[in-house]
Parts: sequence; C-alpha cells; structure tokens
Amino acid sequence: MTKTELLALVQKAGMVAVPIIVEEDEDDYLTRNFFEGDLDQFLATAKAIGTVAVFIEEIVLDDDFFLYTPGENESSDDLLGGELFEVDLTTVSPDLAKYKKYLGQNYSFWLTAKGGVDDLWFILEQDWVKEFQKELERAEAKADLDESDEE
Repeated sequence: MTKTELLALVQKAGMVAVPIIVEEDEDDYLTRNFFEGDLDQFLATAKAIGTVAVFIEEIVLDDDFFLYTPGENESSDDLLGGELFEVDLTTVSPDLAKYKKYLGQNYSFWLTAKGGVDDLWFILEQDWVKEFQKELERAEAKADLDESDEE
C-alpha cells in the first residue's frame, strides 16, 4: 500500500487524513508533528481537527544567521585546550552575502494549530530560504574544513 492509497482509504472512511513528519528536538525533548502539504491543506486540516485559532510565529532574518562557530557541536572532550571563535560565513562563502538584503525581513512563519491532545505544525518559508539554507550548510562545512586545516 502506498501513502497515497492509505490517505485515500482514511478519507473514504469519512475521516480527515493528516500527513505529518514527526521531528524530535533533542534540546527540548519536544516532539512536533509537522504537516506535510501546502498552506491551504494545512488550514483545512486545522479546521477539521477543531482548531479555532492558529498561532503564528514570525522568524526574522538577522545577523546571527551569518555567524558560525566551528567545532561548536564537538564534545567538551574534543575541545580541551581549544578555543571557540565565531566566523562570519560571508567571508568563507561570498555568495552568501547576497542574502543580507533580506536582513530584518521575515524568513519564515511557524504556524501551530491546537487540536485535541496534540499540536499540528506548519512552516511557511520564503521562496529564497531553501537555497539560502544550502549555501549556509556549504559555508559551515568549509569553515569546519578551514579550522581543521589550521590545527
């Protein structure tokens, strides 16, 4: 059975099929059910599960998105005697600088629909965000390589 077939079967039974992606946050010990679909589908599903209000959190792009600390995710044992320092990722990847024009603008919206005993989340991102995130990842990887070359 495919996912599409399963969703159709649930709908045929007169219920709302809610495709989600479950994500656990290691820091918060929080599980989030992210809706898998577009905004219109999310809103229809939120209504179907009895939501009367959707919480909206706006994420604004700020300078911190362009700063990275190589080795920050290393264990404390690996960092004994080593110092952490911040790197402006635009110096590592000049292509990243083109996204600074979005500073102070919204990056994404996090929508939370309260329904029953659980929440349903949806992230609405600007068109440029996926490419920006890829560029950030490339720059962070390069910064990590540069740091390991200096050791």
